[in-house]
Amino acid sequence: MGDDDVKIARLDALFDQIAEQGARLFILGDLFDFWFEYNTVVQKDHLVIIEMLAKLRRRGIQIDLLVGNHDFWVGRFFKHHLGINIHRDPFELQIADKIIFLAHGDGLGKGDLGYKAIKVLLRNPFTIWLYGLIHPDIAVPLAKWFSKISRNCHQPLDPKPLIDFAELKFSQGYDHVVMGHIHLPVIHQQNGHSYLNLGDFITHFSYGIYQNGILSLEYLQ
Repeated sequence: MGDDDVKIARLDALFDQIAEQGARLFILGDLFDFWFEYNTVVQKDHLVIIEMLAKLRRRGIQIDLLVGNHDFWVGRFFKHHLGINIHRDPFELQIADKIIFLAHGDGLGKGDLGYKAIKVLLRNPFTIWLYGLIHPDIAVPLAKWFSKISRNCHQPLDPKPLIDFAELKFSQGYDHVVMGHIHLPVIHQQNGHSYLNLGDFITHFSYGIYQNGILSLEYLQ
């Protein structure tokens, strides 16, 4: 099996586990390296993942997708065709007496002012409309090329700004904070509060579980 086949197989195994447990699935962004929503076109590279999500929904699993910096150009497809809840901004979830803050993590915390400025531009409706005028055969490879160049030019993201941000949310009354973005599995606890970074399903195959008031970091072998 190739690397991509292994990743798909492991993700499919995790989805089966979720379905068997009847759990709720939260995806905190960067499910795709690049996603752009056209009215009549779906990227063929993503069809396997889309079918896996559709299968989960058919098995009665509620799915929430919070867009990340690689897939923030999500439109109506996931909501209207798959019944997936879409979140474009961080949100909170209350389970029993615990309040959980969920975010992708991009643009949060101190620093990274350049990205924060670009984020505003890229999420502007006019920018999205302009990019939609480019034919998919050009637009998709161009975006993938830019994404690859960006990864090669950047150092691994520092987890500290998001840990500091999580501690700020603790002081504001949140019990737990869950984020992604840095693609690095992290569990940080402070006075009964927990911050969890989910890591990724590229190299770490890590994910989080919330059960009985406890956040835990798990790895799929």
